[in-house]
Amino acid sequence: MMVVSSVTAAPHIVVDLNSGHVLARQQAFDPWHPASLTKLMTAYSAFNAIASGAARADQPVRISRNAASQPPSRMGYRIGTSMTLENALKLLVIKSANDVAVAIAESISGSVEGFSRRMMIDARQLGMTGSKFVNPHGLHDRRQVTTARDMGLLVRAIHRNFKQYKALFETPAILAPSRTKNGKTIQRIYYSYNLLLERFRGADGFKTGFVCASGYNFIGAATRSGRRIAAVVLGRDSQTSRAVDAAKLITDGFQQPLQTGQLIGELKPGGGVPTGPRNMRSVLCTKEARAARYEPGAGQAVIKSPWLLPRSIERSPLTVSLLPRSSRPVALRRVPLPNFRPLNVAQPIVKKANGESIAKSTERQVPLPTFRPQI
Repeated sequence: MMVVSSVTAAPHIVVDLNSGHVLARQQAFDPWHPASLTKLMTAYSAFNAIASGAARADQPVRISRNAASQPPSRMGYRIGTSMTLENALKLLVIKSANDVAVAIAESISGSVEGFSRRMMIDARQLGMTGSKFVNPHGLHDRRQVTTARDMGLLVRAIHRNFKQYKALFETPAILAPSRTKNGKTIQRIYYSYNLLLERFRGADGFKTGFVCASGYNFIGAATRSGRRIAAVVLGRDSQTSRAVDAAKLITDGFQQPLQTGQLIGELKPGGGVPTGPRNMRSVLCTKEARAARYEPGAGQAVIKSPWLLPRSIERSPLTVSLLPRSSRPVALRRVPLPNFRPLNVAQPIVKKANGESIAKSTERQVPLPTFRPQI
């Protein structure tokens, strides 16, 4: 088993995604808060739902009041804004939009709780025994945990089962509608926080994550000569360190012979495992740490490292569009009561006993209808 002593003493695992062999690992079974790595599980469950017929790539995903209330990172679209599930997945993975994560969950399962149960079913089927998901975005919840080993299982399943979605993970930017402060809508480029993309040879995945409790998490991947290797790194102290650590681990992985190491599904803990995840808040979210933090998107980052190359633009952004207003659900208005009266009808002649003729009216007062349309 390869040991990389130069990498920070925090959880990591390196996996050959084609063979499933583990090329390096450290604290791979330690519980950790996943932060936005959660969105990989959300994406996987959405892929599964589409594959099973429980969802469609072109079905509308609507920003509800609950979705719109989520804190950043988010798109900030108004309540009622809709897009296809296919476009929502682009925003989920590349922009890491929390409001869109909730909208996807509600679109597929009707509620965040229902979708979280779907996520757990899918996770158990993959053998992710150290993970628990209670939301689709990864905003901090002390119950939401994973392990480096479980994340390795997840990205290998995405690699093997859903190759058609590879562009979501290897494209560093999207072009999407954005609301300005004065309410106008413009097209804007949003960059991923995956700093390996465009800076590491063959980089093509996967996702970043950060909350104060988790520290800087990252799953990076690269393909060279047909071999695809992924590194899961958890709890780093900056965007730069997680990218550099992943680059080191993946580079060393490519130097390992094929079929090196155990299969990830057969991996067992090598010693004691903590009962709960470490909380990084006291280290990473002090006033001083926030002031010193460097958090550029991939399009703006400047990194000096022997493990990374200068940025080279190789891909155009994926394009996201919103559905027109006419395709969004329309609320029925209360329909006013009709005020028509039936026309007078012919009046038969009636003879009185004294021979006087009078007209007997057959017109009756018809009550107004009281129905209302069902809403």
